[in-house]
Amino acid sequence: MGLRGPFILGSLLLSLAGFGAGDSLSGNIIIGTIKYTGNKVTKPQIITRELMFGEGDTIPRVDYARLVQKSRENLLNTSLFNFVTVDTASAEGGKIAITLTFAERWYTWPVPIFDIAERNFNTWWETRDLSRAIYGFYITRDNFRGRKESLTFRVKLGYIQQLGLSYNIPYITRKQNSGLGFALSYSRGHEIAYNTFNNKLLYYKDPAKFVKEETAGRLTYTYRQGIYNTHYGQIGYVKSNIADTVLNLANDYFTDSLPMMEYLSLQYIFRRDYRDSKVYPLKGYYVDFVADKLGLGALKKENLDLLYFQATVKQYWKMGRRFYPAVQARGRVSLTHDQPYYTQRALGFRDYVRAYEYYVVDGQNYALAKAQLRYEVIKPRVLKIPFLPFEKFNKIPYSLYIGAFCDAAWVEDRINYQYNPLANTWLFGAGFGLDLYTYYDGVFRVEYSFNRMGESGFFLHLSSPI
Repeated sequence: MGLRGPFILGSLLLSLAGFGAGDSLSGNIIIGTIKYTGNKVTKPQIITRELMFGEGDTIPRVDYARLVQKSRENLLNTSLFNFVTVDTASAEGGKIAITLTFAERWYTWPVPIFDIAERNFNTWWETRDLSRAIYGFYITRDNFRGRKESLTFRVKLGYIQQLGLSYNIPYITRKQNSGLGFALSYSRGHEIAYNTFNNKLLYYKDPAKFVKEETAGRLTYTYRQGIYNTHYGQIGYVKSNIADTVLNLANDYFTDSLPMMEYLSLQYIFRRDYRDSKVYPLKGYYVDFVADKLGLGALKKENLDLLYFQATVKQYWKMGRRFYPAVQARGRVSLTHDQPYYTQRALGFRDYVRAYEYYVVDGQNYALAKAQLRYEVIKPRVLKIPFLPFEKFNKIPYSLYIGAFCDAAWVEDRINYQYNPLANTWLFGAGFGLDLYTYYDGVFRVEYSFNRMGESGFFLHLSSPI
């Protein structure tokens, strides 16, 4: 439920003066010099990595505007800049001189944390229970050393207590295609969701002692192939303990009715991201594939053996001047029949059918489809606040959309379906919504939706609908 995140929006200024230059017989444009201004922190090689062209390249005239626009989108999708402006001019020898001007973001965030331990805002609003508050702080340095690296230290107190440290280096080679990252965390809490009944989470709480503790770590290698394709290889470690009282309530929380689970994991992810914005996309497409093996048999007390595959496809279009359709399909298949409750999350957390925000649908396999049609009420604009002297904060970009949507899903549960009627049946949701896309990657959605059970209501979300 955290609101933090940089907002991406920029302006593109293409001078037509440069279009007269180049090789007129072949209809090509020759790139001369490429200059950068405004990148006070970001190293030039990080910028060059995102461009679809380089100095000395010959580009068909018909492709030039598209390549410039995609290069600008690539730069904005790095989350390093608030604005990117591209200017072109004639240069000697019939070439084009390009100047890119950047408004860099604020990269150091000592931010207080106030959050609610719920799956989404709507489930918390049912009870408005502030005892489930999480507070603390995190310190993040984005674009560390000007190389797009990120360093984060996190402290959480209250309902859930957590210490965490992560460091990601996107490029460790001269070719800028390989990267490394690691993360360590320790968390504990006085309350735990130990089961699901009637598609609602059941909780156990002990104010006097911690009922769950977990230590986790991961090491990630990334290989970025070209601009839009990225491969991830990750090895992880998790050790989790629950109180004996929880085990008496749910002896299937972990495998073998044990109060502890310890395992290594190995994960591979492929992503192809060709969207105009990774935060609030309107055009382009996204594809990913995940293979995850939990339990490698390398630890003495390793008592988990689970393999699953997941895939996602998203497509976005512009239709006419202001209409933007979008669709999404996602599915997960598990090859392990007998699973502990700990690993059975399907819908109700990151993935959900709209109008079912109050429900959890556990299962081993699921399929989810979403369709959306948005209308641009307010085109992207920039509001300048003259009394704010800070360049990184005195320009607020915003845009507004209305839309209609419909979602459908099926969750296969072979273990606890008799206690949760929404499993092994079709889920349908539809409705209307209003989206505000604004400052530092802020997305605010208010939707009115209804489901096949005849339930309806207003729901608030803080991310893109698809």
